[in-house]
Amino acid sequence: MKFKYIILFIFLALGMTSCDKNDFENKFDELPDARMQSTIKEYKKILTDSEFGWKFTCSVNGEFEYVLYNVAHFNEDNTLSLKSNTLEDPAVSEYKIMSEADMELVFNTYNDNFTPLSYPGETAPDGMGGDIEYNFVSISEDKTEIILEGKVYKGKLKLQKADRDLSDFAPVQKFVNLLGEQRTKRHMNLAITSGLGASEENPVVLGMDLSSMASACDYNYNYKGEFYSGRKMLYFDHDGMGLSTPITVEESEIQYFTYNEEKKRYELANSDLEGYLYCTDLPMYYVPGVYDEFMNHYSLKLRSSFGQAWDKYIAMKKANPVIKSMVVVTDYKQRIPLFDEDGNPVLDEVYNHDYEFGKHLGEGLLFSFERYNQFYFYFVPLEMVKLQEDRIKMKRLTGEFCTKDNEDPSVGEAIKNNKEFNELVDYLCNDGGWYIKRTVEYGLIDWDFISQDNPKDFFITRLE
Repeated sequence: MKFKYIILFIFLALGMTSCDKNDFENKFDELPDARMQSTIKEYKKILTDSEFGWKFTCSVNGEFEYVLYNVAHFNEDNTLSLKSNTLEDPAVSEYKIMSEADMELVFNTYNDNFTPLSYPGETAPDGMGGDIEYNFVSISEDKTEIILEGKVYKGKLKLQKADRDLSDFAPVQKFVNLLGEQRTKRHMNLAITSGLGASEENPVVLGMDLSSMASACDYNYNYKGEFYSGRKMLYFDHDGMGLSTPITVEESEIQYFTYNEEKKRYELANSDLEGYLYCTDLPMYYVPGVYDEFMNHYSLKLRSSFGQAWDKYIAMKKANPVIKSMVVVTDYKQRIPLFDEDGNPVLDEVYNHDYEFGKHLGEGLLFSFERYNQFYFYFVPLEMVKLQEDRIKMKRLTGEFCTKDNEDPSVGEAIKNNKEFNELVDYLCNDGGWYIKRTVEYGLIDWDFISQDNPKDFFITRLE
């Protein structure tokens, strides 16, 4: 819904609520102090007249975003009651409305549900970026929504007039549960079906990883040749769920979602766009630079596999016990062992490699005959075809060889003609290709390969 806002200028007789000509003249007949007190009284009346209180949504604008949802009751005696789903009883404190350069709402005593955001602590020595003094920015024409901005950190405080009793927070938990129920696959997306030139048949799709556990939304999307990525904090209230600050695409904003009971899905609300959330096994966006990074001198040893990738790899190993591991290599230079003083290769030490004299092999699959080293192996050269920024297809090339060919050609010949070996290589070189993703955990670099034909088939490699 589009709101028409009354911008609050203290110079122009703050907070006038009537367009009646006599009221207008009476305001300016008053002395400045009287006009100020009249406006303060008027603002307080707006806050205290709400029978069911206000939805109180505060976004923190410190080093990281955070959003807090409460139900607030502003009382005539200048006390404030804040109720949340974290504390059993409402937290009570004091507030006041005052005027300096602008009209202000000040929370002047400590409140357990709100004030900790502005206080320093062990994890946030300078505080979390919360304010306790807010400037009024706007009031909707029907006085059901008030926007305020923190004086110091510029965080937003939105007050929405409650239209029913919101003392029970069970509905809030219901919306948390509904998000979990809708998340049936690995990736969640927003399909925009109206606005930005989109339609039901050709939606504009944004990747939106919404997590109730992390209270966060990680978004990624490609739009008009550019890639956009970021994080917003996620909150739930009595009517749905929202983001700490809007995601802006051109001039349209994405911030709030309500649940469609009939269609069993969250849908975009309070926006000039229309759309809904849905899930896919693979991301609907492409991350720039992934292919170039992957092609830059990587040696990736198979760490684990699932689905057909597991079945075919295990069958290959059983049929070829000489093979101890599989390594995906890009721009690879053959490793040769270091030698001892007598000129003998040292083969019983891990990472005992000399790169200076190794042959450049390029891209391929290296099937090593050793668990830890890559001195003796069977090599399958590949072309790594770029399908998209983070999608590849492996193409098998001629020129396979075994480093034991000079000693015992039968080893390489047996592998080359083995049925299970060729089934594995042909499977990895399927036409559908792979979605590839780089992750870093505890300083260790992994690359995941997920089948585009069947995302339940995937394997994980680790940088060697």
